[in-house]
Amino acid sequence: MRLRMLDHTADVGFEVEAGSLAALFEGAAKGLLEVMFEGPLEAESGDERRLRLEAESLETLLVRWLDELAYLVQTRGEVPLGTEVSLDHTPAGWRLEARLATVPFDRVANRFAGEVKAATYHGLEIEQTGGRYRARVILDV
Repeated sequence: MRLRMLDHTADVGFEVEAGSLAALFEGAAKGLLEVMFEGPLEAESGDERRLRLEAESLETLLVRWLDELAYLVQTRGEVPLGTEVSLDHTPAGWRLEARLATVPFDRVANRFAGEVKAATYHGLEIEQTGGRYRARVILDV
């Protein structure tokens, strides 16, 4: 998995590249945490949370995924340091099921860099090239 932060005039963005869709969504979660926290957060033991989301398109599913993770951090006080994602194509679109290893916000609060309002559709891209997946995401901060 490869992650690259993007310069953007008003918001914050990143690109992530991975060998599978599941790894792409896991990488996007890491990108979100890099925006929200200073320096990489190390996985440590914590609580487990399961999450299930559905959407008509991969792009909408990615936005919902990132918005749900931001909600967990900023509203519920749960920081997902580890994510294990599975994706399925359904007749109605896409389904994501994830297992998250979360820690309480207060364990990493000293590294909090700022809130993310939402993932946006502006500039959002998901594409497959040569067996690899790439996503470009802009976050409203």
